[in-house]
Amino acid sequence: MLQEERLENIFEYIKRKKFVTVEELARKMEVSPMTIRRDLNTLCDQGRAERCHGGAQLPQIPLSKMEFPLKQDRNRTDKQRIAQRALDFIREQDTIYLGSGTTTFELARLLCGYDKPVAVVTNDLNIAGILSDSDVDVTIVGGNIQRKTRSILGHAGEQFLKQYRFSKAFLGASSVGEQFDLFSSAYDKAYLDRLILELANQSYLLVDSGKFYKQSMCLIENISRFSAVITDKKFDQREKERIDGLNIHMISI
Repeated sequence: MLQEERLENIFEYIKRKKFVTVEELARKMEVSPMTIRRDLNTLCDQGRAERCHGGAQLPQIPLSKMEFPLKQDRNRTDKQRIAQRALDFIREQDTIYLGSGTTTFELARLLCGYDKPVAVVTNDLNIAGILSDSDVDVTIVGGNIQRKTRSILGHAGEQFLKQYRFSKAFLGASSVGEQFDLFSSAYDKAYLDRLILELANQSYLLVDSGKFYKQSMCLIENISRFSAVITDKKFDQREKERIDGLNIHMISI
């Protein structure tokens, strides 16, 4: 069994059992305890599991409730690779919407060194801050500040955005469910993201592997709605068949 397939099997087993021991997993997967420990460390790095005495469990702190610096550090290398791939889709004179999130923040970092004129609109204070010191033409959405995520949400921002049209939009993800639906933990953010999908000619979802097969409260859209989904996740054959059946343009880096 390949490691990626084993990781998915371990994750599904943890979801069913809530808590599992290293020895239990080693017997079930028919591998050594040392291999299981390495696999659990990988799942923890992806944010899909949490180590505890003798085994692992599902994470106790939802990603949506974490402060920005902690979320930013999770899977940071993968987020940077995703952002680098997303940069390939940006062209001179693009009008771009950057949604709030740690992966879109990494894309904003790259845009600071972009040598062609582009304009960016964002509802993310961190993104606006880093772009304000660059040559990028940056506009920030008005509205209510959500302090934990340092993003701007609410009716005022929605009305403001309806004046715009974007050549490209790049959105992050709270979670992607079993049926490849995109979710948010907040209704205001879910509504805002749906609005952006209507305002953008092309839309790209930037999502690291740790966000897959989790479900938050508010449905946004099935990810087939995006022009492309850029991720570091590797999919097995069964998953690829489901993805093809849903007409999802998946770009795995």
